[in-house]
Amino acid sequence: MLTPYFLACLAILLAWPVPLWLQRAKWPSRAPEAALILWQAIGLSGGLALVTAPLTWGLQPFGSGIFSAGMELWNVFLEGSIEDVFTDDRWAPLGLAAVTLGCILFGHLALVLLHTAYTTFSQRKKHREFVEVLSASLGEHDHGLEEASGSTSSTRVLPVEHPLAYCLPAMNQPITVVSRGLLDELSPRQLAAVLAHESAHLTQRHDLLRLAFQAWHKAAPWFPATRAAVNEVTELTEIMADDAALSQHGRTDLTSALVHTLAEPAQSASEPPSGEAPQKSDATASRRFKRLITPDTPLGSCRVSLVIISAGLLIAVPAVVSLF
Repeated sequence: MLTPYFLACLAILLAWPVPLWLQRAKWPSRAPEAALILWQAIGLSGGLALVTAPLTWGLQPFGSGIFSAGMELWNVFLEGSIEDVFTDDRWAPLGLAAVTLGCILFGHLALVLLHTAYTTFSQRKKHREFVEVLSASLGEHDHGLEEASGSTSSTRVLPVEHPLAYCLPAMNQPITVVSRGLLDELSPRQLAAVLAHESAHLTQRHDLLRLAFQAWHKAAPWFPATRAAVNEVTELTEIMADDAALSQHGRTDLTSALVHTLAEPAQSASEPPSGEAPQKSDATASRRFKRLITPDTPLGSCRVSLVIISAGLLIAVPAVVSLF
């Protein structure tokens, strides 16, 4: 039965060479939505293959897939006891150990995801409380903000001189945070472009996309590919937010505003200063700035469809092979 070996090879490919190849590719900035779908497929398929490879190897005496093998073990349990399941003569010498390994890997990935989500949401809640306290006294004198946006109820201004803009996602009442220094440097049109960029992060819930890859990196930090995935997904969400802002505002306004928001490398343009994600490198910021100055030609619809179909197959094939 070659299924466990196929899944093991797939897990290795998706954990190392494939993400590094995709990181070096030039086309993702031409089709950021399709590239983001492909990155999600790589993460899901890689995790699925990693967990199911030892499971299918250990369960192969009981059935051709996890589902059929599980039903066979369930029948053994119904006809006897839990001890009969573990003492069945069909177990290979290391079969039970392989199944245990698969369950441990699944539990590890699930617990890391839950812990990452809990930590992120808790830090974000504390940071929002911090922002609300500092920005509560600014009141009505933020004239530049009122000119740039028809409503200031979802925007907070911090009394700091460094140019700063980021968003704090939430299920209810997400907010955008800007600094007094940014208001002093930007024109109303530039500020409107920045707010549109941050609004795109909130409406498209880019934080949830990043969260899954942050958990993947924490679960396997020794793989360079996991850090590459976090950085690439972060860059793609920034590009998507740029495109959303460009659909409403001029390219010159967004580009000139970006110069100010990237002037402080210690802060990200869309993440609070709470260490939720690895900081983007200067090269990433440079590629984003270059794309705004010299727009890329969008990837053709046929190639985009091919990427999306490939992403679907990347998830469906290991799922079907391992389960059935």
